[in-house]
Amino acid sequence: SESIDTRIYRPDGKGRWVRLFTRIHRNAAGQQTRAVGLMMDIHDQKEQELALIKAKVQAEAATTAKSNFLASMSHEIRTPLNGILGMAQVLNNDSLTDAQRERVKIISESGQTLMALLNDVLDISKIEAGMMELAQIDGDLRLTLERVRQLFLSNAEERGLQLTLEVDDNVPARLRYDPVRVRQCFGNLLSNGIKFTEHGGVKAHVTAKQQHTGEWRICIDVVDTGIGMDTETRLRLFTPFTQADATISRRFGGTGLGLAITRQLARLMGGDVIVDSQPGFGSTFSLLLMAAEPTRVDAVAEPSSPVEQATTPYARQVLNARVLLVDDNPVNRHVVRLFMAQFLPQIVEAVNGEEALARLHEQPFDIVLLDVHMPVMDGKEAIRRIRTSDQPWRDIPVIALTADAMSGDKERYLALGMSDYISKPIDARELATKFISLLQGRQLAARDAA
Repeated sequence: SESIDTRIYRPDGKGRWVRLFTRIHRNAAGQQTRAVGLMMDIHDQKEQELALIKAKVQAEAATTAKSNFLASMSHEIRTPLNGILGMAQVLNNDSLTDAQRERVKIISESGQTLMALLNDVLDISKIEAGMMELAQIDGDLRLTLERVRQLFLSNAEERGLQLTLEVDDNVPARLRYDPVRVRQCFGNLLSNGIKFTEHGGVKAHVTAKQQHTGEWRICIDVVDTGIGMDTETRLRLFTPFTQADATISRRFGGTGLGLAITRQLARLMGGDVIVDSQPGFGSTFSLLLMAAEPTRVDAVAEPSSPVEQATTPYARQVLNARVLLVDDNPVNRHVVRLFMAQFLPQIVEAVNGEEALARLHEQPFDIVLLDVHMPVMDGKEAIRRIRTSDQPWRDIPVIALTADAMSGDKERYLALGMSDYISKPIDARELATKFISLLQGRQLAARDAA
């Protein structure tokens, strides 16, 4: 038997969905002897199905539009931020008066606040789309948390607050966890505690309990002596873009995204965030997460600074490196030049991929710093042509410098053939570290080949 869905129309022009069933009867010789048909009214069911399909298409279109908007917004905001934060980093290394240094600090902090807001919006979008991926890295949890505390210490001291961290002796020296997301969650809680505390301080206390599975349940209590909150406020505390009330928002600022992201990340790490608070008596935020036993028993050395790396064998050879800097934005090129000045590089500039390929044909280079979005020829086409060429420079190290920071962007650019990736606004330390690492690796490879 066969069936088909179709619409039939009444004399008044109104149609209804029906399902037609047919069955053909044949004799022993295979000849058709008769046909039986059945018509079933499925109008309501079909209308519901079509409505669901339409809603699904609209939801997918809305999701795509949202992703495109966020990607575009991120790119357009990061590009000018690269100039603002980059120049602030450069100025901070100059000889300044105390008043000038304070002004540079305000510029830098304002830019970092905007950057944090942008990252929060992207993070909440990734979480809602189920695209947030966690890393699992062996590390020292004490050191991870202490470094976060150090980042917030000056802010707390400026407000006359104490900021302390206590770690119980039973917390293992090394665990397997996502240090980036742990830093983010702990930092959000410290920031929240400092923001809403005017007298006293913020204290973090870390405990651990091993589960029967062998994993460790970590509890990080962040206790402040701030304004506290009532039950109603606690119930809506972890809703994105929500704060205690309009008065709190006007007085302390913020978007309310930090705590929402912290809870979602904690749940992805097998834990949660719970809060205990009373108005006028401060708050206790408990960050719970699961951490596994480390896969290696040997200690992991802390990464050295770019200055320290420059004193290691072969690293001195990065001085006077021949650098091809490709970016259509003159501000971005100027910022990178200032960041690279410590290495005394020989920099040649290009404003698009086509010019970059021409420069590569004209003279030898040690490394390429390549923007992705450019007119005439973008970075994606340029790296494709570099890697598929038959020239000696087909294997040259290439660092992507891009304002793209959406989920999967880094992996996509590495798959295209980039050697490494830096998201704008560029951090001078990150650029120096990756610059040294790639050139040192290239020189070591050349030495081994020799």
